[in-house]
Amino acid sequence: MRVTRILDLIVIVLLAVVLLMPRPDVTVKAALRLPPEWRERVAELQARLVADPEAVDPAIELANIYLDGHRPDWALATVGSVLPAHQNDFRLHHLRAIAYADRFESAPAFEAASRALALCERTDPGATPTCSGADRGRLSLLKQTLESVAGIDMRADPALAKEKIMQSLHPTYLPKRQGGSGKPAAKPAPGGKTAPGDAPASGSGRPGAQKP
Repeated sequence: MRVTRILDLIVIVLLAVVLLMPRPDVTVKAALRLPPEWRERVAELQARLVADPEAVDPAIELANIYLDGHRPDWALATVGSVLPAHQNDFRLHHLRAIAYADRFESAPAFEAASRALALCERTDPGATPTCSGADRGRLSLLKQTLESVAGIDMRADPALAKEKIMQSLHPTYLPKRQGGSGKPAAKPAPGGKTAPGDAPASGSGRPGAQKP
């Protein structure tokens, strides 16, 4: 029976090697493509969150790094772990909105952006963290942009979503000025003389050419 058990273990080990080892034609890529110094920072922030799971500042910094590394799902998990203890922190909801938008989930992205802007616009004297005018402007633009695609399935119709976003980001149209360069034409001086500083006219049609 002891020999049979040993053979069973050998079979299990060999099966694990066959299943877990990548094939020769498989290209192994890093899960998080970041510069080496950023990866070290990620490890440091993760260690801080293990020591203090409700620390909001390391979570925000780590979520931003994940977004830069095109890992919105990791950013959502990081923010979600500290959100129950910091429901009124507009920064967390702002990051959630960006992460959901990066995942092409327009409805939860708009909901998170609306929540972030509402928290930013609070007038409570003791509200923390403080929301600056720049923060309020970014959140307003984000909410307006996400509102335009809130009812669109961005995965099924990315072209329409892009069109709506561009319309939201460029709400005004400025017509071109008439007259090419937009500079007003110089008024001729009385008697057909050229005004001071103007080049004399010539029959050749080249600006600044003079008659011999």
